[in-house]
Amino acid sequence: MHTNLQDRSIKTILTIAIAVVSISFTLFITIILYHEFSNTIKENATVSTREIVRQVNANLSYYINDIVTVAGYARELAKQTDQYSTKEIEGKLKAILASRQDIVSLILFDMEGNRLFGTSQTPIRESQKIVAQQWFTRAIGGEGNFYFTGPHVQQLFPSQYPWVITYSQQISYTKPGGELEQGLLLIDMNFSAVSELCQSAKLGTTGYVYFIDNNGKIVYHPLQQLINSNIFKEDLDAVNDHIFGTFTSTFDGRERLTIIDTVNNCRWRIVGVAFMDELMRGLNQFTTLMILLVLVCIIITIFLARLVSSWISRPIRQLEKLMISVENGDLSVPPPVKGNKEVAALSLSFAKMIQRIRQLMDDIVKSQEMKRKFELDALQAKINPHFLYNTLDSVVWMAEQGDTEGVIKMITSLAKLFRISISKGHDIITLEEELEHVRNYLIIQQTRYRGKFEFSIDLPADMLDLPTIKLIVQPIVENAIYHGIKYLQELGHIDIKVFRRKPGAIVIEVKDNGVGMDENTLLHILKCSANHLPDGSGIGVKNVHQRVQLYYGSDFGLEISSELDEGTLVNIIIPENSPIHTIKVEKK
Repeated sequence: MHTNLQDRSIKTILTIAIAVVSISFTLFITIILYHEFSNTIKENATVSTREIVRQVNANLSYYINDIVTVAGYARELAKQTDQYSTKEIEGKLKAILASRQDIVSLILFDMEGNRLFGTSQTPIRESQKIVAQQWFTRAIGGEGNFYFTGPHVQQLFPSQYPWVITYSQQISYTKPGGELEQGLLLIDMNFSAVSELCQSAKLGTTGYVYFIDNNGKIVYHPLQQLINSNIFKEDLDAVNDHIFGTFTSTFDGRERLTIIDTVNNCRWRIVGVAFMDELMRGLNQFTTLMILLVLVCIIITIFLARLVSSWISRPIRQLEKLMISVENGDLSVPPPVKGNKEVAALSLSFAKMIQRIRQLMDDIVKSQEMKRKFELDALQAKINPHFLYNTLDSVVWMAEQGDTEGVIKMITSLAKLFRISISKGHDIITLEEELEHVRNYLIIQQTRYRGKFEFSIDLPADMLDLPTIKLIVQPIVENAIYHGIKYLQELGHIDIKVFRRKPGAIVIEVKDNGVGMDENTLLHILKCSANHLPDGSGIGVKNVHQRVQLYYGSDFGLEISSELDEGTLVNIIIPENSPIHTIKVEKK
């Protein structure tokens, strides 16, 4: 693809680029609009369906309250048996049934299952069979509480088996002698009222509402006959997994929206089912319109992109030629390219960039030369002939004195010193290795200058493996010995401590109690040449300072404070998270 684009003209490339960006933006906006519109339609359909289900629920609650009211009237009559005869009470109850199509029967039983009064004179079954039925047993012991028993075949009468819903409640009634006794009130209802409520709910073209009891079994379903014939099956598993609320699922190849609500005053749940393909019909028209608009936008975009690319490409071709000449090594300042404002500004920026590149190349050359000089100085400082001579002379003297332990200690420290100093040619070592190098150097010097000084090194365990450029602490320690401790009459102290000053900065502190230095020397110590330092002290303080800044930048380096006859404090500041720290450090 990249090769094919290179073979094409700038005009064609610009046309493709503008067209791709514009068309992508158009498609992006179209997708967002489609998504938002789709969500809006779905949300509106969900809200509408939920409101319909809630209305059906409200109507059903009203109907159940009506049944509860009828039961309350029957309870009051049961307490007035001393005022009305059984025939009068039954007449009042039959008047209620005459005005309603949904109540099948209303009967009061005593606790042994014997009928006390009711709306039907048809003989009923034996009392033992009455008290064994579910609607009777579940109401016993719960005086004041009423229960709805889901659809079942009522077996009150030997020759009648109606399919009913039963309301049952334990109540008190007055016996002929005026005593209160416990009985059980029964109201059987058919499905006419419930059926009317469900049929009044319109959930799309084929949506419907049905009821289930607390056991997840269907109380009423508009397609009950098809369900009984196994022609239709309801998705009760998904409904039972969601006790309450709204969810979508796919059943029998159709995506459906299901809304579940709880019916007040009974343990039923109302379930509304609407099919998404019916609810989202408006989306299809919107989709067709959006496709037509997108096609028109694409055609217009390609036409405009061609015009714009023709206007832009002419001055860009001239600028392209200048870039090719620079690519071939011609870094002379190019002449300005005439054209539109943006291209002219680009031409000017390109000319400034060429000048900056030339300046940076010169700076890089100078920087590399300086770096090589410092590396050469550091290499020369790895083995100080004078220091090596004095160390070996001390070894010979100890050997003549028979100090075998001292000889071993000196030779071991000298070997470790050189091994870390060479460090397999690596410029980056760990803080542990850098301070180990200093420790060996101090051990050698401590042996040479017996009783002259003592030292301590404090490096936290979590900083052992942090990397640093090598040979930056030993020159400072060497300076402290030769220019501070050496001239003391009392015991000298050199304390080296590593700590974090702030996030991202590490401080290597070298503190001595030597003779110190005056203010003038302190002011110029980082500016003088390393060759002017007394006794050829390593690569010198200035050299260390410049090496640290060369590697890490001007924000890092050495900080020195000193007072005459008090001592000197040198802080070597290096970064903890510098890019150089990402270099893999090899443990020696």
